[in-house]
Amino acid sequence: MNTDREQIKQRLDEELRPVTFTGHEQVLRQTHPPTGRARLLALWNKELEIPLKAVGACTALLVTGALLLYSPHTGTETQQAVQQPGQRELIKAGGNMYWKDIYERAVKRYDN
Repeated sequence: MNTDREQIKQRLDEELRPVTFTGHEQVLRQTHPPTGRARLLALWNKELEIPLKAVGACTALLVTGALLLYSPHTGTETQQAVQQPGQRELIKAGGNMYWKDIYERAVKRYDN
């Protein structure tokens, strides 16, 4: 009876020799799931591909938005002077426009 079994086993081995099992990794993953630390390390070691054009465009938008929102000056100096009376005053002298305080200082310097 042992010889019959051995013959059957040999014949079965010969017939199944070309058949190979290729799902080792999948079976191991299902039977032995990775630990939390191993998952974290796998996530940490992932390679990311970030397109440079997208990063540049986002940076440009953020910088432009920040400059527009936080710019201290709105309008030209003439408009600011008109909007904020009492601080500075524009005068016309010799066909040119000057700030009154700067013009008076320059005139005093040349008068002496």
